Amino acid sequence: MVTVYSSRTVKDITPEDSAKIVAAGVPLSIYTSCFMDLGPSNKSAIKRFANICSAINEHELPLPPSKFIEFVADRTSGKSKQDFTMIIDAKKGYGKSYSSAYLCGRYAIEMAERFKQDPKDYFSLENCALLEDTEGITKIMDVAEKQQAIIIDDAGTAIGSRDFAQQKNKNFNKILATCRTKRWFVILNVPISSHIDVQVRELVDASAHVYKPFHEGGFNVLKINSSESNYRFGKKKVFERKFSFFERKFDFWCAYSPDVLDPFRGFIEKYDRQRDEAANKIIREITSMEKARSNPVSSRDKKRKVAIDKWGQVVKDMTEEGKSARAITKRTGLTDHMINIIAAEMGLK
Repeated sequence: MVTVYSSRTVKDITPEDSAKIVAAGVPLSIYTSCFMDLGPSNKSAIKRFANICSAINEHELPLPPSKFIEFVADRTSGKSKQDFTMIIDAKKGYGKSYSSAYLCGRYAIEMAERFKQDPKDYFSLENCALLEDTEGITKIMDVAEKQQAIIIDDAGTAIGSRDFAQQKNKNFNKILATCRTKRWFVILNVPISSHIDVQVRELVDASAHVYKPFHEGGFNVLKINSSESNYRFGKKKVFERKFSFFERKFDFWCAYSPDVLDPFRGFIEKYDRQRDEAANKIIREITSMEKARSNPVSSRDKKRKVAIDKWGQVVKDMTEEGKSARAITKRTGLTDHMINIIAAEMGLK
């Protein structure tokens, strides 16, 4: 079982954990101070950071406190009714989905520790919209309880920037604008943040980027900045700043697989399976649409089908009763030509 420390619980770090951390060559100060001073911001700094992250994962050490996660938890559980929404972007295959799930898992553990509940009360696979359309996303948001962590994977599929004028995007914008009362922690994944509707981007509180993946080491290095949109002198400006704690600006954050968290072991296998099913569904839908586009039904054929579905039985019954074409026209409003077509389709003489 891997212990997850917070800035509160790390004050009571056990001697066994302390000895294990030191024996692995990891500075104990990362835990007690809740941060690591990397020195000058250069390639050596990211290497030092990656070595520490790798050692923690390799030796299955306790996870250090995360002031970012505690900040999000403070915001969604404090007296002021606030939520927290962020975008994570990265190239395909960089691990933004796993990173998002890890952050949500850490948030769930933090909230559960504060309120003496189960972490799965705050985050589960049911809270993940995988390649969903807006209808699927709104269904999740409709049933999610307060202070939940929610992932919208490949958000551009549902709320793409090219669909900005469609009602589905307008509805989603309304949800984000009003979800403050439910106090959610929402993460939207996308390969490029500009693929998401601009109004959605204006509502997010932070933007994150997978700066460098270390898949063999079992983690990703993220950069996370606060995001704020302001209008000044009639022009919109977006301000992004590094998060600051302990009067220090934080450059990098580590995100492991959610499987390292005991309450979420096996999460990735289920996540990938559900995502594959969602991808196959989209492929089937697109294939069906392309077939329909390649073999369009003419308006004349559509009109004939509608007439047969609506009046076929009436024409059949009246014909068998010996009613005239004029009587059928008066009853249905169909032309003689359409009545003859229906009669032929119904096998009437």
